[in-house]
Amino acid sequence: MERILWLDSLRGIASALVVIHHSKSLEPKSIVGFLTRSYWDEPAEENHRLIQLPPFRLLFNGPSMVALFMVISGYAISLPLLRCREDTGANNSGFFSSTMLRCNSPDLSNLSAVHRHIIPQSIYWKAADNWLGGLKPLTAPWAHVRYVLSRIVHLLDISNHQLDINFDRNRPDMRTINYQLWTMPVEFRGSCVVYLLILTFSFWRPQPRYLALAGVAMYWFYMGHWDLFAFATGILLAERHVASESEPEGEVALSYSCSPFESPKPITKAWNKFRENIHLQQLPTLVSFMLGMYFLCMCGTDRLAREYQWLAVARSPEWDNVEMMPRCWRSVGAVLTIYAISKSALLQRPLNSRPLQYLGKISFPLYLVHPTVYLLLKWPVRDFLWWAVARTSYPGSIEASKHALPFYIAWIGTMLVLGAVMVIASELWSRFVDLKCLGLARKFEKWVSF
Repeated sequence: MERILWLDSLRGIASALVVIHHSKSLEPKSIVGFLTRSYWDEPAEENHRLIQLPPFRLLFNGPSMVALFMVISGYAISLPLLRCREDTGANNSGFFSSTMLRCNSPDLSNLSAVHRHIIPQSIYWKAADNWLGGLKPLTAPWAHVRYVLSRIVHLLDISNHQLDINFDRNRPDMRTINYQLWTMPVEFRGSCVVYLLILTFSFWRPQPRYLALAGVAMYWFYMGHWDLFAFATGILLAERHVASESEPEGEVALSYSCSPFESPKPITKAWNKFRENIHLQQLPTLVSFMLGMYFLCMCGTDRLAREYQWLAVARSPEWDNVEMMPRCWRSVGAVLTIYAISKSALLQRPLNSRPLQYLGKISFPLYLVHPTVYLLLKWPVRDFLWWAVARTSYPGSIEASKHALPFYIAWIGTMLVLGAVMVIASELWSRFVDLKCLGLARKFEKWVSF
């Protein structure tokens, strides 16, 4: 089956932007807080920075990338299933088992490795006292083992029906080395929903099926289930893709055609020429892309920025969590952006480049390993670069920010060094862990399938 290359690249970009977003983890809000605020926020003297304008503020807007992940997953998971639906002889019985192992095996391997009690202190560790459930490195190994097991059990649970945005109500402490893994049960639950919806509507005619999927998606949007909305709309995008594959080549829409015995009227000819000259048919795609980027740039979680406050009139009464409204609208932005890219060869062209394809290849391991690299290596690398420039010990981020040149050299240099480490670690993880987990999933699927 033909892969959608630009979709892989888009996943890689989203993963890289999550990495950049997390680069400010554990830094004082007085230093990095402006990165999550709008250009038009108050007080004005603290927020008039170029990075706070769309689309630049996407660089540090990790929550929007999570929404993008969910829509991409719904799209990518649905596509082979829908193609199998069209090919009645295809066997797809192992989807559930392979998806479960594919989602969770690398995560559990990563979690077990980095939470071994000897790793953090043996390199460098400056986590807060309340991280890891209050456990200390090099102490109480059995307590660390029990903590890891409780986290693994938590990651396997998809039964929490969105009572809390991040699946952490009455759950083990989420402040851990692998704080990004909260998305894994959300991803797996969404994968199961994708399979269920496709199975439910597999014998429906296309038009009723599209309407039913759209209705389900809008219901989940209304209820604040932003992740399920993203997966359901991903199915709709995949349905459109499969439908376009089944169209005969060279088929041309005849929206403005006339009878073969009737010559086109001058007004019709002029209108068609006008459309061809200004590419009017691309206008919906352009509007979709710009509107999608506008929603993806939504910043903050506790309140709406000034340029988004008009959305309050469309607030659902079911959005009782402060995060629901921005997450729902970011999901809308993700849908509109991916739809626009799927319709535009111009937008797809840069995404088909080799560097971005490679980034897409390592996107999953990069998402898994980057917090560990940050938490273990960020401080020693930053302190060394500061010392190399200023010849003094690092005075703390607040004091260091008063010295612009060494501060930015240390910050940017740390990002470059750790970025290279993450790429190497992701490549090794992809070769020696991810591929083995994928092979295990295929063996299990073969064993349980007819």
